[in-house]
Amino acid sequence: MIAPINQAIYFHEKYGSDIVLLHVESELPFLQKWFPSRIKKHRKKALKKFRRQVKHFFPEHPLLKQFEYELVIGKLIPSILKVSARRESDLLIIKKSRRSHGKASIFRKENADKLISDSKCPVMTMFKDPEIKGINRILLPVDVTKNSDKKVAWAISLAKKFGASIHVVSVQHLGIKRVHSLSHKKGRRIARVIREHGINVDLVLLKAEQRTADEIVLDYAEKLKPDLLVIMTHQETILFDNYLGAFAREIVHQSNVPVISVVPQKESLILNFLESMETREPVLQ
Repeated sequence: MIAPINQAIYFHEKYGSDIVLLHVESELPFLQKWFPSRIKKHRKKALKKFRRQVKHFFPEHPLLKQFEYELVIGKLIPSILKVSARRESDLLIIKKSRRSHGKASIFRKENADKLISDSKCPVMTMFKDPEIKGINRILLPVDVTKNSDKKVAWAISLAKKFGASIHVVSVQHLGIKRVHSLSHKKGRRIARVIREHGINVDLVLLKAEQRTADEIVLDYAEKLKPDLLVIMTHQETILFDNYLGAFAREIVHQSNVPVISVVPQKESLILNFLESMETREPVLQ
């Protein structure tokens, strides 16, 4: 609870956005659903407990009275997505546990995967409370297979608001000369756009060395110690509306720093995107 709320507070301080604290209660037993009085009583009790927990972790906080609380009863992921869509939220912030492993784990789609795959807005995931307040360094991996306009727009917006630098990383496979590397060419274009916005930017080319792109990016992140990773998540195909790609999935589940997973869109860079962030609110689980 603490880490997502702290992140939401950072965003509020920079964007002035509203903070909605969402708690999802498990569905009531079948028989209790037929008694509205019991549902009302259960909801009231759960909401009171939720408010008490928040106050316990954030006593005397100046924003405590500005938090908006919402409690819904139902399945976790559908409930979060429904509230997010209704509020037209710009960002979902959640804290997740490490990915489960086991014989059957490959057949299970984790809650974070489901949420990111179906969300209409970006999702920030984290495992723990960041050590440093705010965002000073942003890591931006290059993906040649996707339209990165919205991801770059998010990184630029965050860098401007937080006064952060952006570190663009492209991964080059062995046997490909630097001048012919599509990822490096795209990285240079992205770095140029970022620089035009007056933001300090670094462009780093990393060698694949028979490793996957996610392994290389995560290793580099351990050395750089960024405060945030910004990635593109969905891949559109003929068979599926969208899905969480292998690279994005590994970054989300293995990164030790918060990750913002951005939903791609077909149009070019949104010029008014930087302003749109200032008028809407993040929703927290």
